[in-house]
Amino acid sequence: MNAPHDLDPNPNPNPIETQDPQIDSGTAPIEPQPNLEDLSPEASGRIVRYIVTSTLERGVAPNAVVALYADLAGDEAAVRYADRRFMLREMPGDWRDVENRVVDLETSARDRGLDLAAAWRRATSVAMPGQDALEQLARLAGVRLSSTSSKPRSIFDDPEDLDELEDAADSDLYERLLDRLPDLFDLGDEAQSRIRRFAIEERLEHGLPPVELIDLYRGFEVNGDERAQQYLDRIYVSHEPPPDWLDIQAEAGQLVDLAEGRGRDAGRLYADLLRTSPALEPMAALHLLMERMLRQP
Repeated sequence: MNAPHDLDPNPNPNPIETQDPQIDSGTAPIEPQPNLEDLSPEASGRIVRYIVTSTLERGVAPNAVVALYADLAGDEAAVRYADRRFMLREMPGDWRDVENRVVDLETSARDRGLDLAAAWRRATSVAMPGQDALEQLARLAGVRLSSTSSKPRSIFDDPEDLDELEDAADSDLYERLLDRLPDLFDLGDEAQSRIRRFAIEERLEHGLPPVELIDLYRGFEVNGDERAQQYLDRIYVSHEPPPDWLDIQAEAGQLVDLAEGRGRDAGRLYADLLRTSPALEPMAALHLLMERMLRQP
């Protein structure tokens, strides 16, 4: 009986050592999936801005996804990250984290009587591309998101040191903007609240005495808040009120119409409500009165 023949006349004693490892395994090494922190600041910022808008609007049109990919074109890591969400239908952990932060800010803004989605739409039409989207959204919501303010206090921290950090954060919001004119969300929380109330009352009362405006300016001057004064200058010096000011007065005008249609004085209603509930935010008080008017026949 014939012995079997070896099919390879020159067998390779060490086939693994001489073969291409990729050919042997059949696939190339798998690279780890990128996260937001692995991307360039420009790509990460663009994606975060998309997440913010999508979360606030409860979804966006398909062409927004196309536009996102167009912005990320040429950035392989950024495109791979986007593919995780839109092609692989995967929810990256940091994507979900951004969504959760947006929802928290939206809830906080709603408690203050602010429609954050509407405010975001107005702000993005005038925002600088390089601004951090979450920081911008936090200012719109009236919540500070900076590293100094978000750092939790410890029982081992020196209270004086922490107060100095908070004072430094506040002073950053008091400085005049040199590269552009300020919008309302560029101001500190107290300045935003005071200006919103002034804008509302000016519309409800069909104008305020000049001394009221002088007092508003003087208050910001005493606090060293040059940015708030710069904002007011847009309205009362340059006579070019910004969109957020016009939006506030337009909402106040709706209350005027509702009240007059029912034989009521909107200015008096607003003043009485703030007198009995001084902790109410100006916009929250305005919206509460509008709801009451709508419920009345």
